[in-house]
Amino acid sequence: MKTITIGSFKGGTGKTTLTAVLGTALANRGIKTSIIELETNTKPLARFEAARSFADLPTSSVAELALSGGNPDIRDWQMMLSRQIEQAKVRGCQLTIIDTGSVWKPEVIAAHLLADLVLTTVTESPIDLYQFMPGAGPNMQANHPYAELINLVRRNAEKTNKVNFDWTLCINRRSHLRTRVGDSVYQRLQSFTRATDVSLMDGLTDRVAYRNMMETGVTPLDDISGEPIARSALAARTEVARLVSTVLTKLKPETARPPFEFA
Repeated sequence: MKTITIGSFKGGTGKTTLTAVLGTALANRGIKTSIIELETNTKPLARFEAARSFADLPTSSVAELALSGGNPDIRDWQMMLSRQIEQAKVRGCQLTIIDTGSVWKPEVIAAHLLADLVLTTVTESPIDLYQFMPGAGPNMQANHPYAELINLVRRNAEKTNKVNFDWTLCINRRSHLRTRVGDSVYQRLQSFTRATDVSLMDGLTDRVAYRNMMETGVTPLDDISGEPIARSALAARTEVARLVSTVLTKLKPETARPPFEFA
């Protein structure tokens, strides 16, 4: 049983859309997947899967976790998440995906600590980089909290002899057209990943085919009877197939990576 945590301390990077698409693609491949949703306000993934179920489309099971009473800490959340993952395993699930919020909270930290693979979503905006690397211009942020979290997770993996932990930056919501800003962000990400022994991979392009799926439950991967397949959907299927193949390859055991240093 492997766990993928989708994370970022910057909102709007497409974490939930990536979770929904990845879960759907895995289900279509016959890989039974459990999704844990930590967004308890709007519950987008629960709504998405309910819409898919209503349309008789393949779904992943979505669990919403919330502790009642008290002030749960990281260990409390680790226990609850571990219990949910174990229950999913008993149901025959092979993978669990945890969609986290964009804040430093105990449940988000716990989700990262339990992960075999962390996918950090970033877009082509320089602002997305501030959470884990210095800015190119005047930097008003004294620390980089997401970088601190990843270092914490890596040290915990080393301490517990978890040799297959992988952290990957996932460039998400990419523009169809090359831009000077996009090229600059990509070059900075390449330099950062080379210096810190972190992986870099392509996520989802900003396609029309993804924009309405959270409401309708229909993804570019689905064939709807009587409706033609749009060109955008065909392109999306190609990139999702590449994404899934990369993720499944990364979940195989590999050499542990050391903590990285950041300014």
